[in-house]
Amino acid sequence: MSSNLSQPPLAPVYRKALRTWRPVILYFSSQYCPACEMAGPIFRRVAEAYRHFAHIYMLDIGESPRHPCVTGSPTVLFYKEGKLVKKLKGIGTEDTLAQDFARHIGKVRPPAVKREQIHDLMWLRQTLRRVCTVPRATSRLSHGTWR
Repeated sequence: MSSNLSQPPLAPVYRKALRTWRPVILYFSSQYCPACEMAGPIFRRVAEAYRHFAHIYMLDIGESPRHPCVTGSPTVLFYKEGKLVKKLKGIGTEDTLAQDFARHIGKVRPPAVKREQIHDLMWLRQTLRRVCTVPRATSRLSHGTWR
């Protein structure tokens, strides 16, 4: 859909959630929907990388106030600066959902891979014993022990 979507009146809880400078993603699903059961884990996987860059809400249609743009489930709504910029009926594939997240939130770096520890505490102690600082070096020279 285009980025010029009309803005229908929203429930107060949605208006409050949209009062932020960060992008907001609303994911609507139903616990009785078979498509939602498959889409939920995919949405979580993609959304995990963006959790620090956007406000992401997973809402159950039966427990949430009615949203005028949601006519079925699963539905994903992308908001930027309080305005609806994209509506997805269903989530598509994991790749297309990731592209939508990247387009509307921005690209994020992949999580850092934890590196294996190269040195241990014993190595550090031995290295620090061998280090000769400038004051120690001058004191050794004055006592004639340095050669």
